[in-house]
Amino acid sequence: MTRDIVELKAQDMSELYEHQLTALAALELGKDQEDLGGSFQGSVKEWQAAGTQQILGLCFQQNGEPVGMVLFKRPPLSPEWTPRSAVSLHGLKIAQARQGAGLGRRAFALCVAHLKIAWPDAKSLILAVDAGNGPALAVYRGFGMSDSGPVFQGRIGLEHRLEVPLQE
Repeated sequence: MTRDIVELKAQDMSELYEHQLTALAALELGKDQEDLGGSFQGSVKEWQAAGTQQILGLCFQQNGEPVGMVLFKRPPLSPEWTPRSAVSLHGLKIAQARQGAGLGRRAFALCVAHLKIAWPDAKSLILAVDAGNGPALAVYRGFGMSDSGPVFQGRIGLEHRLEVPLQE
């Protein structure tokens, strides 16, 4: 399944060829971003190891080349604080060389559209984001995500848990 939004496409990672997965895993992030959301290589390996219907990986492409990715998880793979009716988002990343062009915002729009089709029974999308990650918070809040609880101490520092309904 492929969806277009201003020359950015999202493709289910299960539809990628091995050379495409290799190219995706080779994308790079800045050290600070990698510390927060993991590396491309780590996320691709996590998706490959899961081998279940409870995880969905999307590859974002421009002109046929991978520029980013995201993972979605359903219980029991999602964090313990994820409601059973929700999907959790993990590591939305855009390659460092492609950042600053609004691709994160477009990628998130593709995520929401894809989830509504891939997992139509999911009632909401939930995620944790570093409290100091202003650009990510702006993207998520711009799509109507709101805090689903108080700011909490996460793995690296303070984090927000944000949620948005997927069903009307």
